[in-house]
Parts: sequence; structure tokens; C-alpha cells
Amino acid sequence: MNRPSAEGGTGTGTGEGVLAPGLANVLAVVVTYNPGDDLAWNLAALRDQVDQVVVIDNGSANHAAISRTAAAAGCEYMGNLQNLGIGAALSQAARLALDRGADWLAMFDQDSLAPPGGLVGLLRLFDRHPQRDRIAVLAMSHRDRVTAGDYHHGRDVVEASGDWRSVRTTITSGSLVRTAVFGEVGLFDEALFIDSVDHDFCLRCRSRGYLIIEGRDQVMQHSLGAITTHELLGRRVTCGNYNAIRRYYITRNTLEVARRFAFSETGWAALSVVYLLVDSLMVLLYESQRPAKLAAMARGLVDFLTRRFGPRSL
Repeated sequence: MNRPSAEGGTGTGTGEGVLAPGLANVLAVVVTYNPGDDLAWNLAALRDQVDQVVVIDNGSANHAAISRTAAAAGCEYMGNLQNLGIGAALSQAARLALDRGADWLAMFDQDSLAPPGGLVGLLRLFDRHPQRDRIAVLAMSHRDRVTAGDYHHGRDVVEASGDWRSVRTTITSGSLVRTAVFGEVGLFDEALFIDSVDHDFCLRCRSRGYLIIEGRDQVMQHSLGAITTHELLGRRVTCGNYNAIRRYYITRNTLEVARRFAFSETGWAALSVVYLLVDSLMVLLYESQRPAKLAAMARGLVDFLTRRFGPRSL
């Protein structure tokens, strides 16, 4: 089997290979839940760049195979007996990074293939950034595998330079958190369980005066859902095609994080609600299993209004 390519690259002079001693002390984590066959390749690509890689499994049915895959790639394995959610797993990783004295926690999804030299490139960007002491999160740029579009929205960009942009939020996968900020900002919100955990953390960092920086030359291919494209009134629109339970969490948590930051990040909060409404319309118009998804979204709205969080079953 051929190893898949980490398309997107890292630009010129970002470096490759395991992080050089003294450059940074990084602990990388990959959170898994019933991963696919590409996990072995993704772990190998990450292990090529950092000495400490920990796989935290959230109660997968194939946890024994995941443990063997992690060991074969030279990674550590931690298994939860049940699915605790992405917030809890990332908080476990944060505590582990703090206990081991790591300077950075690098976070990746199970289906994310780290581009060669991506982590070194981000850390070199940190070294030369004019406000490095204010940086809480360093992230790769994210490009969708289906649409080839970048994830960041123009209105989310606070400031931009030739090789970086300061943004309001970024997604978890392909990002590094400076562990020193956990003591001030706190860990990840376990009550959200999944979806918007990353946005909540980024906005909490910004509320404390920290920066969220994306490297423009460190690009990682990524997928949000199972995207399909459609034509609506002469314009191309996309659907994420998430299942019903994800639609529940997306609805509930988007509304909750928008509520939390309605005054400090008013524009971001308003747009996130608008995007949620547009996504809901796309579900109604184009996606399969519409009754189940619409019921889940309604349940998410009700639970948001009645302040019911944590893991939920539909």
C-alpha cells in the first residue's frame, strides 16, 4: 500500500524531521474514535516530526487494534472505557503535557495527515513573530479536501502578514497550544462534549489578550463532514452531511458559544448563528435522513434553552 501524500506542503525553509533538541518540547495527541485504516499512516507522519505522540482512544469498538497500531508507530496509547467526548480527551492530553513539562500540546484528528515539517515550520514562525509572548495557539492553515477552499472566513481575520494571519478561532486539528496558558485560561470544556470545543477555547484565550495565529505556509488537508456541493439560485453551496447526533451537538454548542461571547466577540457570534441557520436550510433542502436530523437540531435548540449539556443520546 502506498503512503498517502500530505498535500499542501509547508513552504520553503520550514524544515523536516523530528524536532531538534532545544527547539521546543512538544507533546502531540491524536484522539481516536473508531478510526479508519489511514490511522497508521497518519501516526507515522506525526511521529516523524515529534518525539512524544500519545493516542487517546475514546472507547472505540476496535480499541485493541488501535493500541497495536499506536505501538507499531512508536506512539503511546491511553484508552478510555467509553466515549468521554473530545473536550475530555483534550483535557486529558493537556494535563499530561503539563505533568511532563511540555512547552506545547499539538493536537490532531485521527484522519489528519500532518504535512512534512509542519510542526517545525510553526515553531520557527513562533520564534520570529513580533508578538510571540502573546501567542496562545499556533495552527496550520486548513484546506478542504473536497472543495480545496480554506476554512478561515475573511471576517475572522484580525491581522495578516506575509506568512501568518491572526484569527479569532481555528480548528483543533493541526494546532499547537502553548501549555503555559492553561493555568490562566483553563482546559477544554468537557460539557460541550464535541463540536465548538476548539472555538470556545480560542475565544477564551482571546478574552485574556492572547493571539490565535495560523501559519500561511503550513497547510494541512482536512475534511469537515462528508461534503457535497449543490447549485442554489445559480450559486454553489455545500452540505456537510453530518449524522443526526452531530447535528444535535452542532446546533446546541454553536448557540451556546455564541451566547458566551455575544458581547466580547459580537460579530463572530452573530455570523456563527447565521452560518448555523444556513446549514440548517441546506439540511432541509439537500441532505438525506432529513426528519431525524431536523428532530436532532430541534432537540439541540431545546437543550440549549433549558441549559442541558454534556453527552446526550437521541
